[in-house]
Amino acid sequence: MAVELYDEHEQGERVRRWLQSNGFTLIVAVVLALGGVFGFQQYQRNQIESQSAAASYFNTLQSLIESEQLEMAEDYFAELETLDKSGYYKLGAMTMAKAYVDAGRLGPAIDIYQTLLTRSDIESLRGLIGLRLARLLDGQGDSEAALAVLSAPAPTGYEGPWAEVRGDVYMSMGDIEQAREAYQVALDSPSDMGFGTTLIQMKLDATGPGVMQADS
Repeated sequence: MAVELYDEHEQGERVRRWLQSNGFTLIVAVVLALGGVFGFQQYQRNQIESQSAAASYFNTLQSLIESEQLEMAEDYFAELETLDKSGYYKLGAMTMAKAYVDAGRLGPAIDIYQTLLTRSDIESLRGLIGLRLARLLDGQGDSEAALAVLSAPAPTGYEGPWAEVRGDVYMSMGDIEQAREAYQVALDSPSDMGFGTTLIQMKLDATGPGVMQADS
C-alpha cells in the first residue's frame, strides 16, 4: 500500500514538474487551437455575409441599369468590387460593361474587359470577353490592340469566332490578304458555339476573286 501511495505521489510530482516546465506551452497550444476553430467559424460567417451583400448589390446594380440610372449603378459596382472578387463581381462587371456600350461609353467598357482578361478565374468567359474587347478596340480605331487580344490562343469552341473577328479587324485595316486567310480559318474551324458560316462565307467572298471556297 505504501508503495502504491509512493508511486501515486511520484506520478503526481512528475505531472506537477511537467506542468511547471510545459504549462505555458500547453496553454498557448490550447489557445491557438481554440482560436483556430473560432477564427475559422468567424471566417465562414464573414464569407456568407459578404456573399449575401454581394448578391444584394448585384441585384440593385441590375435594377439601376434597367432603369437607366448608370451613374448610381457605377457606385454599386464599385462597392460590389470591394465585396466580392468572384462570382457576383464577374457578373456585375459583364453587366456594367454592356451598359457602358449601350450608352456609347466604350472607354469604361474596354477598361472592364481588359481587367477581366487579367484574371485567372474567368476561363469560361474568356472567349466572349476577348471577342467583345477586340471589337471595341477596333471600333475605337486601335486595330493593333484588337489583334493583340486575338493573337492569344482561342478558348475551346471559339476558334472560329476569334478568327472571324480577326478577319474583320484586318478588313478595317485594309489588309485584304490577311483578312482572307482569317476568314478561311474561321470557316475551317469547328465550333460548338452555334455560329453560322453563311456570313463568314460572304465575308470571304468579299475579299476578292480567286478565293478558295469552303466545302459545303
